[in-house]
Amino acid sequence: TAAELAATREALRADLGDSIHLSTLRNTFVVAAPRAMAKATFVQSQRFVERVLDAYLNQRFDRLPSRPVKVLLFPDARSYEAYCKRHYGEPPSTPYGFYHPDERQITMNLGPGVGTLTHELVHPILDADFPAAPEWLNEGLASLFEYPVVPHKGEIHGATNWRLPRLTRAIRSPKERSQATLTRLFQLKDSEFRGNSEDLYYSLARYFCQWLDERGQLWAFYRLWRERHATDPDGSISFREVTGKAPGDFDTDFQRWVRKL
Repeated sequence: TAAELAATREALRADLGDSIHLSTLRNTFVVAAPRAMAKATFVQSQRFVERVLDAYLNQRFDRLPSRPVKVLLFPDARSYEAYCKRHYGEPPSTPYGFYHPDERQITMNLGPGVGTLTHELVHPILDADFPAAPEWLNEGLASLFEYPVVPHKGEIHGATNWRLPRLTRAIRSPKERSQATLTRLFQLKDSEFRGNSEDLYYSLARYFCQWLDERGQLWAFYRLWRERHATDPDGSISFREVTGKAPGDFDTDFQRWVRKL
């Protein structure tokens, strides 16, 4: 609502100071940055977020969060870390950025680039669009866009990025090869995804999404599963309907595709 947006803007001014860069996108995302950030950098970042949101909402996600989401942008590691220590009482757990769902806030260090921002934007959108989505799909879609390619308005894809070596290593390992499969991915419980093999499962989920996107089937699968989740909790029925085969039927093809990246 307008009142919630106004309250969010006031909260950001109270948090960062009165003279901040401030912009509201899609009546949902309130983007803010300290005045120390160059105005041109803030405008460029804002336009980038607009392009990403255009693509996310173009036959991908349907629903935005119903309440405002704060997006705090810091120009470098020093200002980002200082804010986290002041606001949260401790240094950040990641040098790039994070989404805090309880606060409905994305906090970003733009120093290393914008990839983490496109990742973190997925989380509040997915929470609204497909709240029952498992962790592996949530993080798979988010990490797909860590290396975003936005060729033109309304389009976005993910290019191969730093998560590939972990998956390749698992595929080459007799011990881990069976974990680096679509069979395993579709079996994953949230607690297993966040367990000891989290780095492998992040990579597996991410490259599953890239593989299915390259086939032109990712968003048909996502949208069908979202609508049928009550009767298809693990997504395998929706996957078969979209691709014509069960997840496990693609294990060999998927691993061969990964090896060629």
